[in-house]
Amino acid sequence: MQEDIDHLTQWINEIQVIINDLNSKKRSSDILVFMIGSTSQDNGEGRPYLTPIRKISNGFVFGSIVYSQTQAILLSSKIDGHVDFIFVDAEKKLPINNNPDHSPFDYFEITDNNLNKSRMVEYGNISSVCSNIIQSSHMFAYKGNDMTVDTTWLFLIEKFRELSGMKILIYGAGNIGNKLALKLVECGCDVIFITRDLLKTETIIDSLNRIKSQSVLSSITASMEPEISSKDVDAIIGCTNAEPVINETMVENMNQRGVVIDIGKGTIFQNAIDACNKKGIETWRLDITAIINSLISSSTSMQSLLRSSFGRREIIDNIFIVSGGFIGSKYDIIVDSYIQPKTIVGVCEGSGKIFFDLDELAQKNLELVEDFIKRSNQAS
Repeated sequence: MQEDIDHLTQWINEIQVIINDLNSKKRSSDILVFMIGSTSQDNGEGRPYLTPIRKISNGFVFGSIVYSQTQAILLSSKIDGHVDFIFVDAEKKLPINNNPDHSPFDYFEITDNNLNKSRMVEYGNISSVCSNIIQSSHMFAYKGNDMTVDTTWLFLIEKFRELSGMKILIYGAGNIGNKLALKLVECGCDVIFITRDLLKTETIIDSLNRIKSQSVLSSITASMEPEISSKDVDAIIGCTNAEPVINETMVENMNQRGVVIDIGKGTIFQNAIDACNKKGIETWRLDITAIINSLISSSTSMQSLLRSSFGRREIIDNIFIVSGGFIGSKYDIIVDSYIQPKTIVGVCEGSGKIFFDLDELAQKNLELVEDFIKRSNQAS
């Protein structure tokens, strides 16, 4: 793929303008998050594009989709240190490129990238190259497809409240479709895959039905007949890549209180959209805004846990405290923070378990740590 230098220049300039603008708007307590994503769906000849600016509870987030490791390296080098957090898609979606165009490195004067610019084969994993570049901003990896699945599931839960007993049709048995099907069947939904390769899909379905809990009575099936299979379904979900597959007949056949979801962005024919509007069936184009807050919160919380709560420390001769999920030795005392303990949670029994009934040594260690915490609090 030949990189478009003019487009890359305009792209980087626009990103830098937005970053400067958002940094001027955010409060001192706010954060600015940039998300670097990738996709196998290319409608723009490999030219990267921006994703929308979203206001989150404590700041702003926006990002870009890239189509090569070269673009990811360029982007990372230009935004590092200018945003608080950089989230990078860890899923490998880009094809292997044996002859990448690295001319942007020279054009944008990128010299310190820890990479062999002239001979490097691009393997499609953008997080691996971004981690070599990002040094000043905090970098987190995320899985874009998993975010899509979780967002869709949350939408369905909010829409229907209870999913057990529902009948859901998924058009497209790729990575997202398979993950979503497993999540839904585990909630008690009967899931129907519409596929063009029945043999391959049935092999996948057999595995998914084996993975789900044996107490789950619902199941996943496959079909090559979308119009017939859409009869009385509660939801139709399009997971193909920007290819319209959901037609008017399918909408006419589905439950009138149902919903049609466009995950692949462009999976619904216009006449099907018109039919949905006529019947009062809601249509939803996937939007990850609702889950971004939780992604950022959970990532920063894990960072905080590993920095300040996760660990083990000896406080008295051969008396250790642990916190943050650190697996202690038998008779170690579990506390809220091994750095500044204030509360005792329990006593380690060994093998990751906790004492329910304390023996003599466990009780002794517990009392020693209680006394240590009391004296520490008095001293402070």
